[in-house]
Amino acid sequence: MKKQVVEAFENARANLNQAIEGLEAIPEIEDEAVGYTAHKLMNYLTVVGATAELLEVYLAGHPDEQMQIWVEGLQHAVHLMKHDVGRLMFTANGTEPTFKREKVDVALLAFRACNFYRHRTAWKKIQIHSELLPDGCKAWTDRVAVAAVFDNLLSNALKFSENGKQIWVRVCRDQDHVICTVGDDGPGLSVEDQARLFQKGARLSNAPTGGEPSRGYGLVIAKDLVEKVGGSIWCESQPGRGAKFHVRLPAYERNS
Repeated sequence: MKKQVVEAFENARANLNQAIEGLEAIPEIEDEAVGYTAHKLMNYLTVVGATAELLEVYLAGHPDEQMQIWVEGLQHAVHLMKHDVGRLMFTANGTEPTFKREKVDVALLAFRACNFYRHRTAWKKIQIHSELLPDGCKAWTDRVAVAAVFDNLLSNALKFSENGKQIWVRVCRDQDHVICTVGDDGPGLSVEDQARLFQKGARLSNAPTGGEPSRGYGLVIAKDLVEKVGGSIWCESQPGRGAKFHVRLPAYERNS
Protein backbone atom coordinates (compact mmCIF):
# COMPACT_ATOMS: atom_id res chain seq x y z
CA MET A 1 0.00 0.00 0.00
CA LYS A 2 2.82 2.41 0.89
CA LYS A 3 4.38 1.88 -2.55
CA GLN A 4 1.04 2.59 -4.25
CA VAL A 5 0.58 5.79 -2.26
CA VAL A 6 4.07 7.01 -3.16
CA GLU A 7 3.50 6.21 -6.83
CA ALA A 8 0.14 7.97 -6.78
CA PHE A 9 1.68 11.09 -5.27
CA GLU A 10 4.49 11.06 -7.81
CA ASN A 11 2.02 10.78 -10.70
CA ALA A 12 -0.13 13.57 -9.24
CA ARG A 13 2.89 15.81 -8.78
CA ALA A 14 4.09 15.16 -12.34
CA ASN A 15 0.66 16.00 -13.73
CA LEU A 16 0.45 19.16 -11.63
CA ASN A 17 3.92 20.27 -12.76
CA GLN A 18 2.86 19.75 -16.37
CA ALA A 19 -0.25 21.84 -15.80
CA ILE A 20 1.74 24.66 -14.17
CA GLU A 21 4.25 24.67 -17.03
CA GLY A 22 1.35 24.94 -19.44
CA LEU A 23 0.20 28.17 -17.81
CA GLU A 24 3.31 29.91 -19.16
CA ALA A 25 2.21 29.18 -22.73
CA ILE A 26 -1.34 30.57 -22.45
CA PRO A 27 -2.07 32.96 -25.35
CA GLU A 28 -3.95 36.22 -24.92
CA ILE A 29 -7.68 35.60 -24.57
CA GLU A 30 -10.60 37.53 -23.14
CA ASP A 31 -10.49 38.27 -19.42
CA GLU A 32 -13.89 36.69 -18.76
CA ALA A 33 -12.79 33.30 -20.08
CA VAL A 34 -9.61 33.44 -18.01
CA GLY A 35 -11.50 34.44 -14.87
CA TYR A 36 -14.13 31.75 -15.28
CA THR A 37 -11.62 28.96 -15.79
CA ALA A 38 -9.27 30.26 -13.08
CA HIS A 39 -12.17 30.14 -10.62
CA LYS A 40 -12.83 26.51 -11.53
CA LEU A 41 -9.16 25.71 -11.01
CA MET A 42 -9.32 27.31 -7.57
CA ASN A 43 -12.27 25.08 -6.67
CA TYR A 44 -10.36 21.97 -7.68
CA LEU A 45 -7.29 23.16 -5.77
CA THR A 46 -9.43 23.61 -2.66
CA VAL A 47 -10.52 20.00 -2.98
CA VAL A 48 -6.88 18.94 -3.32
CA GLY A 49 -5.98 20.89 -0.19
CA ALA A 50 -8.78 19.35 1.85
CA THR A 51 -7.86 15.87 0.63
CA ALA A 52 -4.21 16.44 1.50
CA GLU A 53 -5.19 17.39 5.05
CA LEU A 54 -7.13 14.15 5.40
CA LEU A 55 -4.23 12.13 4.02
CA GLU A 56 -1.84 13.77 6.46
CA VAL A 57 -3.98 12.57 9.36
CA TYR A 58 -4.63 9.05 8.12
CA LEU A 59 -1.08 8.37 6.90
CA ALA A 60 0.29 8.97 10.41
CA GLY A 61 0.67 5.27 11.19
CA HIS A 62 -2.95 4.30 10.56
CA PRO A 63 -3.34 2.40 7.26
CA ASP A 64 -6.93 2.60 6.02
CA GLU A 65 -8.80 1.44 2.91
CA GLN A 66 -10.03 5.00 2.38
CA MET A 67 -6.43 6.03 1.73
CA GLN A 68 -6.43 4.87 -1.87
CA ILE A 69 -9.79 6.54 -2.54
CA TRP A 70 -8.43 9.88 -1.33
CA VAL A 71 -5.27 9.51 -3.39
CA GLU A 72 -7.34 8.68 -6.46
CA GLY A 73 -9.47 11.74 -5.74
CA LEU A 74 -6.31 13.84 -5.64
CA GLN A 75 -5.22 12.48 -9.01
CA HIS A 76 -8.66 13.03 -10.51
CA ALA A 77 -8.75 16.66 -9.34
CA VAL A 78 -5.38 17.23 -11.00
CA HIS A 79 -6.73 15.60 -14.17
CA LEU A 80 -9.61 18.08 -14.22
CA MET A 81 -7.20 20.97 -13.70
CA LYS A 82 -5.08 19.75 -16.61
CA HIS A 83 -8.12 19.69 -18.84
CA ASP A 84 -9.05 23.28 -18.02
CA VAL A 85 -5.50 24.48 -18.60
CA GLY A 86 -5.76 22.70 -21.95
CA ARG A 87 -8.91 24.66 -22.75
CA LEU A 88 -7.10 27.91 -21.99
CA MET A 89 -4.35 26.87 -24.38
CA PHE A 90 -6.89 25.92 -27.09
CA THR A 91 -5.58 22.36 -27.18
CA ALA A 92 -8.64 20.53 -25.82
CA ASN A 93 -10.51 20.82 -29.15
CA GLY A 94 -13.77 21.55 -27.38
CA THR A 95 -13.97 18.16 -25.72
CA GLU A 96 -15.54 17.76 -22.30
CA PRO A 97 -13.58 16.40 -19.32
CA THR A 98 -14.22 12.79 -18.40
CA PHE A 99 -16.21 12.49 -15.20
CA LYS A 100 -15.78 9.38 -13.10
CA ARG A 101 -19.21 8.14 -12.03
CA GLU A 102 -19.17 5.77 -9.12
CA LYS A 103 -20.94 5.01 -5.84
CA VAL A 104 -20.35 8.08 -3.67
CA ASP A 105 -21.30 8.55 -0.03
CA VAL A 106 -22.63 12.12 -0.29
CA ALA A 107 -23.23 12.42 3.46
CA LEU A 108 -19.57 11.60 4.08
CA LEU A 109 -18.45 14.17 1.48
CA ALA A 110 -20.65 16.78 3.15
CA PHE A 111 -19.26 15.84 6.58
CA ARG A 112 -15.71 16.42 5.38
CA ALA A 113 -16.62 19.69 3.66
CA CYS A 114 -18.28 20.96 6.85
CA ASN A 115 -15.22 20.07 8.93
CA PHE A 116 -12.96 21.84 6.45
CA TYR A 117 -15.08 25.01 6.43
CA ARG A 118 -15.52 25.14 10.19
CA HIS A 119 -11.88 26.25 10.39
CA ARG A 120 -12.43 28.87 7.68
CA THR A 121 -15.59 30.29 9.28
CA ALA A 122 -14.06 30.74 12.76
CA TRP A 123 -12.81 34.27 12.04
CA LYS A 124 -16.39 35.42 11.33
CA LYS A 125 -17.75 33.46 14.30
CA ILE A 126 -20.13 31.62 11.99
CA GLN A 127 -21.36 28.20 13.07
CA ILE A 128 -21.96 25.34 10.61
CA HIS A 129 -24.68 22.89 11.58
CA SER A 130 -25.10 19.61 9.73
CA GLU A 131 -27.90 17.08 9.41
CA LEU A 132 -26.41 14.19 7.48
CA LEU A 133 -28.43 11.01 7.09
CA PRO A 134 -26.00 8.32 5.91
CA ASP A 135 -28.63 5.64 5.24
CA GLY A 136 -29.47 5.60 1.55
CA CYS A 137 -27.45 8.74 0.75
CA LYS A 138 -25.24 7.08 -1.83
CA ALA A 139 -25.25 8.78 -5.24
CA TRP A 140 -24.12 7.68 -8.69
CA THR A 141 -21.86 10.63 -9.43
CA ASP A 142 -18.34 12.07 -9.58
CA ARG A 143 -16.96 12.60 -6.07
CA VAL A 144 -14.57 15.42 -7.05
CA ALA A 145 -17.28 17.31 -8.95
CA VAL A 146 -19.64 17.06 -5.96
CA ALA A 147 -16.85 18.12 -3.57
CA ALA A 148 -16.25 21.19 -5.77
CA VAL A 149 -19.98 22.00 -5.65
CA PHE A 150 -19.97 21.78 -1.84
CA ASP A 151 -16.93 24.08 -1.84
CA ASN A 152 -18.76 26.67 -3.96
CA LEU A 153 -21.95 26.60 -1.91
CA LEU A 154 -20.22 26.74 1.48
CA SER A 155 -17.86 29.43 0.26
CA ASN A 156 -20.79 31.57 -0.88
CA ALA A 157 -22.68 31.04 2.37
CA LEU A 158 -19.59 32.17 4.29
CA LYS A 159 -18.94 35.19 2.06
CA PHE A 160 -22.43 36.64 2.27
CA SER A 161 -23.17 35.92 5.95
CA GLU A 162 -22.65 38.49 8.66
CA ASN A 163 -20.48 37.71 11.68
CA GLY A 164 -22.14 35.39 14.17
CA LYS A 165 -24.69 33.94 11.75
CA GLN A 166 -25.47 30.27 11.04
CA ILE A 167 -25.01 27.91 8.07
CA TRP A 168 -26.90 24.62 7.72
CA VAL A 169 -25.99 21.61 5.60
CA ARG A 170 -28.42 18.74 5.08
CA VAL A 171 -28.17 15.52 3.05
CA CYS A 172 -31.11 13.11 2.72
CA ARG A 173 -32.69 10.58 0.38
CA ASP A 174 -35.79 11.47 -1.66
CA GLN A 175 -37.03 8.45 -3.61
CA ASP A 176 -34.49 7.88 -6.41
CA HIS A 177 -32.41 10.97 -5.65
CA VAL A 178 -30.07 12.29 -2.98
CA ILE A 179 -30.83 15.89 -1.96
CA CYS A 180 -28.12 18.16 -0.58
CA THR A 181 -29.05 21.53 0.93
CA VAL A 182 -26.81 24.40 2.03
CA GLY A 183 -28.69 27.19 3.77
CA ASP A 184 -27.86 30.37 5.64
CA ASP A 185 -29.60 33.14 7.56
CA GLY A 186 -27.97 35.89 5.53
CA PRO A 187 -29.63 38.80 3.68
CA GLY A 188 -31.50 36.60 1.22
CA LEU A 189 -32.04 37.26 -2.48
CA SER A 190 -34.50 39.39 -4.39
CA VAL A 191 -36.53 37.95 -7.26
CA GLU A 192 -34.32 39.87 -9.69
CA ASP A 193 -31.13 38.46 -8.19
CA GLN A 194 -32.51 34.92 -8.24
CA ALA A 195 -33.20 35.25 -11.96
CA ARG A 196 -29.49 36.03 -12.53
CA LEU A 197 -28.02 33.54 -10.05
CA PHE A 198 -26.59 31.03 -12.50
CA GLN A 199 -25.51 33.48 -15.21
CA LYS A 200 -21.81 33.75 -15.94
CA GLY A 201 -20.20 36.82 -14.37
CA ALA A 202 -23.48 38.10 -12.89
CA ARG A 203 -23.02 40.51 -9.98
CA LEU A 204 -25.79 40.42 -7.39
CA SER A 205 -27.05 43.16 -5.08
CA ASN A 206 -25.46 41.65 -1.98
CA ALA A 207 -21.74 42.07 -1.34
CA PRO A 208 -19.38 39.83 0.66
CA THR A 209 -19.51 40.87 4.31
CA GLY A 210 -15.82 40.43 5.11
CA GLY A 211 -14.21 41.91 2.03
CA GLU A 212 -13.86 38.50 0.36
CA PRO A 213 -13.39 38.46 -3.44
CA SER A 214 -16.38 37.52 -5.58
CA ARG A 215 -16.19 37.19 -9.36
CA GLY A 216 -19.66 35.82 -10.00
CA TYR A 217 -18.56 32.44 -11.35
CA GLY A 218 -19.07 30.09 -8.41
CA LEU A 219 -22.74 29.25 -8.91
CA VAL A 220 -22.29 28.96 -12.68
CA ILE A 221 -19.58 26.37 -12.11
CA ALA A 222 -21.69 24.55 -9.54
CA LYS A 223 -24.62 24.35 -11.97
CA ASP A 224 -22.37 23.18 -14.79
CA LEU A 225 -20.79 20.43 -12.68
CA VAL A 226 -24.10 19.23 -11.22
CA GLU A 227 -25.74 19.00 -14.64
CA LYS A 228 -22.71 17.23 -16.12
CA VAL A 229 -23.20 14.40 -13.61
CA GLY A 230 -26.95 14.14 -14.20
CA GLY A 231 -28.19 16.34 -11.36
CA SER A 232 -29.90 19.69 -10.88
CA ILE A 233 -29.52 22.73 -8.63
CA TRP A 234 -31.92 25.47 -7.54
CA CYS A 235 -32.37 28.17 -4.92
CA GLU A 236 -35.10 29.14 -2.48
CA SER A 237 -34.84 32.59 -0.91
CA GLN A 238 -36.64 35.69 0.27
CA PRO A 239 -35.06 39.07 1.06
CA GLY A 240 -34.04 39.21 4.69
CA ARG A 241 -34.76 35.52 5.29
CA GLY A 242 -31.61 33.79 4.09
CA ALA A 243 -31.12 31.43 1.15
CA LYS A 244 -31.18 27.69 0.58
CA PHE A 245 -29.39 26.02 -2.32
CA HIS A 246 -30.55 22.52 -3.17
CA VAL A 247 -28.64 19.96 -5.24
CA ARG A 248 -30.41 16.84 -6.54
CA LEU A 249 -28.20 13.90 -7.55
CA PRO A 250 -29.16 10.49 -8.96
CA ALA A 251 -29.15 7.89 -6.18
CA TYR A 252 -26.92 4.85 -6.49
CA GLU A 253 -28.72 1.66 -7.40
CA ARG A 254 -27.10 -1.73 -7.63
CA ASN A 255 -27.74 -1.88 -11.37
CA SER A 256 -26.30 1.65 -12.01
